[in-house]
Amino acid sequence: MPLLKNVPELRTKPMRDIIYEHLRKAIVRGELKADSTFTDGEIADEYGVSRTPVREAVQKLEAEGYIERVPMKGNRVCSVSPYELANSFAIRKALETLAVRYAALRITDEELDAMRELLMEADAVFAGFSGDELLDRFFPIVKKFNKIAFEACGSDRLTELVWAQRELFDRYMVMRIILPNRINKSLSRRKLLYEALASHDPERAAAVWTEHLDESFVIWREKSGYAKELEEFRFF
Repeated sequence: MPLLKNVPELRTKPMRDIIYEHLRKAIVRGELKADSTFTDGEIADEYGVSRTPVREAVQKLEAEGYIERVPMKGNRVCSVSPYELANSFAIRKALETLAVRYAALRITDEELDAMRELLMEADAVFAGFSGDELLDRFFPIVKKFNKIAFEACGSDRLTELVWAQRELFDRYMVMRIILPNRINKSLSRRKLLYEALASHDPERAAAVWTEHLDESFVIWREKSGYAKELEEFRFF
């Protein structure tokens, strides 16, 4: 029996990649909060390595917009303005509607079966639970359903872009704002998406998901407290 869980495989990954991934996850999960700072030396000490792989990992995080270099302070975890998050919402819409279009053409019977089973599981959860417990049980089902729907597009590059945008929304707890405010529609729309995918109808799939994301944006804008700041923002 192993002594430790989730120990990274040091023999198959460069240290810079291990440090990059751990720091990225710490930022996404909120362990390293927005506007907090850290130095390359602090991270090197924690990992027991030289500063070279840390510097390389930090450079990659900086290029992807997770952190910025601050003179005399080290590295600052970046925050995202409401306007930039709204732009990311629009990017997400473009990517995800494209993904479900391709998914409608390429989805397999096995993937459709898995989606149908998740919808049946969701129906059982709705029948047996309510309130926070319903949310806690439904949320993982949503994530599994989405994973199948997007990855059925058959393009690693497209799904990589989709998950990159969704990771940003996970970081800012966007789904935790939206889902409680339309939990029943969240399930009904996924049933409609399933039907469109099962019919191999790309335009219907895109229309269902467009409506879903349009409504998601409105709920997020109003419930997050950014309605005034985003009054002039046009969501395409």
